[in-house]
Amino acid sequence: MLIIVGCEKDDFTTGIVGIVEYGHADCMPGPEGPKIAYDKYNGVLYFINKRAFENLGNGNLQELKETSIKTKIINGELAIKLPVDTFLVILEEVHQDADDNTLIIEQGVILERNFKFWRCTSF
Repeated sequence: MLIIVGCEKDDFTTGIVGIVEYGHADCMPGPEGPKIAYDKYNGVLYFINKRAFENLGNGNLQELKETSIKTKIINGELAIKLPVDTFLVILEEVHQDADDNTLIIEQGVILERNFKFWRCTSF
């Protein structure tokens, strides 16, 4: 298990920086769709190897999360050194396998990316 608690952008040359937000929404069907109020996220963010996630099948997501890279997000601030790879980014509370949550880390590049996660409170 690897937990990294924030770092300054100057501490690394390969990784990601950005803002993470989390919201709740009433997902009852309506003409405008869900109205989501976002706040800066405080909690654990996981970087799961995309290939391992795709091959998980009916396996245990919790075990995969425990062997993945994770970092503690405070007040929405994300700055982490990551190895070159393709990752699915998920929160402790909710995961969505979506293109918006997939990132490709390249050698010598600090990716600047913001994330907005949300969960339905009703259907």
